[in-house]
Amino acid sequence: MRWSNKRSVIGDLEGCEVVRVLVGEEQREFTLHRKLLCDSCSFFKTNIEAIPSPSLSSDSTEEEDSVLWLPSEAPDMFEIFVLWLYQRRRFHTFMDDVIRTISPDECRAVRTNLVRLHLFAAIIDLPGLQDLAMDALQDMYLRFDWDMSPRFLAFIYGDCDPDHAVRLRKWGVAMLAWTLHGAEKAFLLTNQIDKLFAAFPQLKADYQLHLEKMQQSRADVRLKNPQLRLPANKLRSGERFFGFRQCTFHSHRAMVGEGTCPHTLELQRTPPSHSSTWFGRRDSHYHDVGGGDGKNSTSYGSGENKEGDDGMESDGSDDNIISPVGDLDLNEMSYLDLS
Repeated sequence: MRWSNKRSVIGDLEGCEVVRVLVGEEQREFTLHRKLLCDSCSFFKTNIEAIPSPSLSSDSTEEEDSVLWLPSEAPDMFEIFVLWLYQRRRFHTFMDDVIRTISPDECRAVRTNLVRLHLFAAIIDLPGLQDLAMDALQDMYLRFDWDMSPRFLAFIYGDCDPDHAVRLRKWGVAMLAWTLHGAEKAFLLTNQIDKLFAAFPQLKADYQLHLEKMQQSRADVRLKNPQLRLPANKLRSGERFFGFRQCTFHSHRAMVGEGTCPHTLELQRTPPSHSSTWFGRRDSHYHDVGGGDGKNSTSYGSGENKEGDDGMESDGSDDNIISPVGDLDLNEMSYLDLS
């Protein structure tokens, strides 16, 4: 689904200072407000500010747009990132609507991209976005009553950086215990799980530690459902036996205790958007008063550009392109089927 080309989501780009983000090998194009993207996290701020200043092309009086390329990320994942970037207060509502209205097969594709989003947020250090992606995953698994698959576990323990996937691992192990102790098909998975334990000793250690903690807290793994995200961290005596605290799988779990989720507090402090055109030309503080004369309003990242042989938009321009480098591993993501 394409949120990045909907004016109701991103507002009006005309006259604004923008940056073009090319995502994936196919270089799907997203045109976004530069200041908003820079303000989202230091990763984008650092890499966008490292792009050489745009210059006037020899045959045009228009300034060239800045271009950032994320070659190893998934365009469909980045669509969800754009939704969060522009509609943070409504992100939960959007994702709830998606989970309620699309088919299980379509939701599997969304699940894959939520996992990608969670890992991408870890890489670029956006813990709040990580937690929102985790919430959506839990809600989706509850909606369709999905079990934890061996393929999912093999991915998060075999293909992902352990620091980036630490919350996914914690949730995955809890889901595995729930699956093996409660699902009718658990006996069919025994052989596959034994192979996983042999291949990934850390998975086995994490699983045993989880069972020990459940025993210490006198919780029954057949009843305590990791799909069920309770709406608070301070629970009544019986609630904790059937679901997990609101922030159990959040990045801030260790410090929040039984207090209110920091994301809930932040939303309460943040005023709502004025309208669907909050980032529009008239009332947006991202508006560049001395901006261009229309070039910025022609592209919304729909991926329907005219392309040359190398997949780039063939418009004769000489854009400055920078691909993130350094110790951020943006190549850990690939196509995955978590079913």
